[in-house]
Amino acid sequence: MPAFKRLTRDDLDTLTRAELLDRLEVESAYWDRKVRRGLSSEDAAAHDEFGHIMRAAIDPGDAITSARRYLEGRGDDGYWETKPGRSAGS
Repeated sequence: MPAFKRLTRDDLDTLTRAELLDRLEVESAYWDRKVRRGLSSEDAAAHDEFGHIMRAAIDPGDAITSARRYLEGRGDDGYWETKPGRSAGS
């Protein structure tokens, strides 16, 4: 398996949530394996940064609002096609 490129906060400005999903999954699996073995202080800081990136990329409140809107029959508001920090449906 080829090495992955860690996500950065700049990726939040350039990629949509849909584009970020696969990369989030791969990096999350990386950190799951790494945490089991123990983290250096440098790794711990990088892991914390990944947590911030993940929370920004998949904002739970916005995701729930988007899903509720869809389930209520008001259509797809484009949540997954927006960049994190941008409003969907506007």
